[in-house]
Amino acid sequence: MDLRHEHLYGGLSNDRRLSGEINPSLLDLRHLNQLDLSSNNFEGIRIPNFFGSFTELSYLNLSNAGFAGRIPLQLGNLTRLRYLDLNSLSDTHDHLFVDRLQWISHLSSLKYLDMSGVNLGDASDWSHAVSTLPVLSVLLFSSCQLQWFPSSPPSINVTSSLTTVDLSNNQINSTFPLWLTNFSSLVSLDLWFNHFRGPIPEAIGNMTSLEVLQLGANDFVGPLPRNIGNLCNLRNLDLSYNNISQDTTIFAYIFSLCIGDTIEILNLRSNILSGELTDWLVMLKRITVLDLSKNLLGGPIPTSIGNLSSLRGLYLSYNGLKGTLPVSIGQLSELNDLDISYNSVGGVITEAHFANLSKLEDLGMRLNSVVFNMSTDWNPPFQLQSISLQNCQLGRQFPSWLRTQRYFVALDIANTGIVDSLPDWFWELSPIISVLDLSRNQITGTIPPILKFYSILIINLSSNMFHGPLPSLPSDVEYVDLSNNSFSGELHSIVGEPLYNLAQIHLSDNLINGTIPPSICKLQILQVIDLSNNFLSGDLPTCWADLRNLLVINLANNSLTGEIPSNMGSPCLIGVLHLGNNNLSGEIPSSLSSCKFLVTLDFGGNKLTGKIPTWIAESLKFLRILRLRHNLLYGDIPQELSFLRLLKILDLADNSLSGAIPQVFGNFTAMHDTTEAPESILDWFKSQILTRVNNFSVIGYTESLSIITKGMQLQYTKNLQFVRSMDLSMNQLSGEIPAELGNLYGLKSLNLSRNHLTGHIPSSIGGLQALESLDLSVNSLEGEIPQSLSAMSFLSHLNLSHNNLSGRIPSGYQLQTLNDPSIYIGNNDLCGPPLLQRCSNNDTVHDQRPSCDAAEDDCDSDETQWLYIGSAVGYVLGLWAVCVSLLFSEALRNAYFDLIDCMHHKFSAMAFTDYHIETGIASEWS
Repeated sequence: MDLRHEHLYGGLSNDRRLSGEINPSLLDLRHLNQLDLSSNNFEGIRIPNFFGSFTELSYLNLSNAGFAGRIPLQLGNLTRLRYLDLNSLSDTHDHLFVDRLQWISHLSSLKYLDMSGVNLGDASDWSHAVSTLPVLSVLLFSSCQLQWFPSSPPSINVTSSLTTVDLSNNQINSTFPLWLTNFSSLVSLDLWFNHFRGPIPEAIGNMTSLEVLQLGANDFVGPLPRNIGNLCNLRNLDLSYNNISQDTTIFAYIFSLCIGDTIEILNLRSNILSGELTDWLVMLKRITVLDLSKNLLGGPIPTSIGNLSSLRGLYLSYNGLKGTLPVSIGQLSELNDLDISYNSVGGVITEAHFANLSKLEDLGMRLNSVVFNMSTDWNPPFQLQSISLQNCQLGRQFPSWLRTQRYFVALDIANTGIVDSLPDWFWELSPIISVLDLSRNQITGTIPPILKFYSILIINLSSNMFHGPLPSLPSDVEYVDLSNNSFSGELHSIVGEPLYNLAQIHLSDNLINGTIPPSICKLQILQVIDLSNNFLSGDLPTCWADLRNLLVINLANNSLTGEIPSNMGSPCLIGVLHLGNNNLSGEIPSSLSSCKFLVTLDFGGNKLTGKIPTWIAESLKFLRILRLRHNLLYGDIPQELSFLRLLKILDLADNSLSGAIPQVFGNFTAMHDTTEAPESILDWFKSQILTRVNNFSVIGYTESLSIITKGMQLQYTKNLQFVRSMDLSMNQLSGEIPAELGNLYGLKSLNLSRNHLTGHIPSSIGGLQALESLDLSVNSLEGEIPQSLSAMSFLSHLNLSHNNLSGRIPSGYQLQTLNDPSIYIGNNDLCGPPLLQRCSNNDTVHDQRPSCDAAEDDCDSDETQWLYIGSAVGYVLGLWAVCVSLLFSEALRNAYFDLIDCMHHKFSAMAFTDYHIETGIASEWS
């Protein structure tokens, strides 16, 4: 009885699938031999127990039919069963499961068993149960949550019947079982995506019937076994995503064996292969797919690649290949996919490289140094679906050959050197395009009011010279980046239509004006909105609470007014909030305390009032950047800010803050760390803000911040994770500089200028070995400049001007390079270089040698200094003894001076002889 959905209705749609309860009246079909209910939807009901009463059944297929729950033990009564398919990989309901598989052992006639997707995690007897099936030929246990594999062979011999074993996508943690190599009849072995480890044994060469061997996505190590070349029937070999370390020179031996005559698919992606692509490639006589990407291969792509006449897929991306792309690649008439992205291939690409590639569909050359030199009337022989040429040089003119491509899904020609207007015909191209990236060129022109790319998901036109009004966006778009252009007008056109899938919109650095329309809050799944560096005005919308998925808000550098809406943080997943450099007023709303995941809080450059709220420290535990500079904030700086253990940048400058600098500010944990952060400041949640299109292009929000350091304003983007800065300048702070600040060993910039600080500069400041910029100017500091400042080896900017400092200016080491007198101006009692005022004898003379550290090779310890002193004293005493002896003994005096006369005559004679010899030689040559 064939009741599978495809048979009944001839398609895969969900319409008219069988569902509901299964009536026991089916038992009236006493002689039922075959039952197929696959691909229906029984909505999570259990497999009926009475199915075990169909004792005449030889074929039972319940795959992907919507069954759930425990598989009934009664199926063990079907002793005539030869085919059992319980595959539930495609089911959307809870999967089937079993606690024990002992009932399987009763199915002695079973040849085909598929339980893929069934939860067998608790069935510890699965291996023994399967081994009791004497004629089993096909065993499919993919995605069954298996966690172990027997280390010894089964007690019952099934090795003569098994032809196919699929244990892929489980959690098996084991070495490769040697007893498995005795399965001489095995044709297909799939152990993909498990935790198999250790080397692949040489004995695998005994499995001479193998046609398919899939061991990818495991933890295998070591070289490729040489005996694998003896698998004379092998067509598909997948060892991808392992740790196979091998020089490719061994491939010449392996593929000279019989495997070279049969292998069709060779996948060694993402291993540790080294060496070059040499002529061993021509030994792969029937190769159709060759994937060597993500390894350590170098050297050129050999000309012999053109001899692989059956090749359909060539994947060499993410290696270190050099040289030029051989013209012979144009001979691969069967080639569908060519990907050499992320290498160092150079040279010129001409039409000859594509001469016979009429079947080419995917072309990937991004991040190489190739130069395309095509005639303007070139008509390619192919119709591409994916074009990825980022960073290749396509020429200044927009490539006209693209006009011939009518069916591409993805086009990435970012940073390809185009300096041209975008032709009108471009917008009439492929109606099925999903990904478009023209960024980082100098393309001019306008965008049509309505884009006809109705299927597009990603649009990246950033960093070009587009102008005119913003276009209306297609309804399915997920990611839009039009930043760094000259688009003008208001936002209504771009967010006026329903955009139910829009996750990111980047419009920064344009000429957009007007207000932010409330309709923006209809973008229900919006994650990132960046409207910074425009001319927006008016109040902020009050509907932010509707945008429950927002992770990044950047509205900085506009002319926005009014107060920050009180509901901006309810609910809140926001990680980055930039409202800096606007005209916002009022207090910082307490509702933002709900934004527990904030990494960056930037309200600088506004007119905010009130005190710095303590909930910032109590609630925002992930905060790394706090920028509140240039506002109207007042009161003491909360000591609780020191609780922010991840804080790297603290900027409270240019407010009306008063009181003392909290001593606990020496406790900022992230500012203690001197190691450089390997990840960007937003990496911890970056994966959340990528679209679901597999990150085809370089997309996603990149954090950027303007920081005043070294006496200038610098914009940090790529290096922001390395910045550790504290700026409390231009306030009304008083008291002394806490010595505890000397504990911030990782701090690179410290600015306490233009306050009312008093007392001495603590010597502990010299312990800030990573400090590059120190500004303590325009305070009331007094006393001497600590000698410890000379030990700050990275210090390149120092300002101590306009204080009451006195004494001699320290010298030595790094301070010798800071010879600008303006550093110390306004301190009338300072003396010494670089100032013109000389120090009197009464001024303190600092020891210019820094304190000795035993770890420094060039630092003299106390013991060494005593050695020098002892040697000097010994020399003086010895000389004195000689002189006294000569003074009181006439005999010694006569002998001593006779010796001197003798030596004088001897040396005079030698000099006279040398002179005449040299003179004689010179006269001979003359």
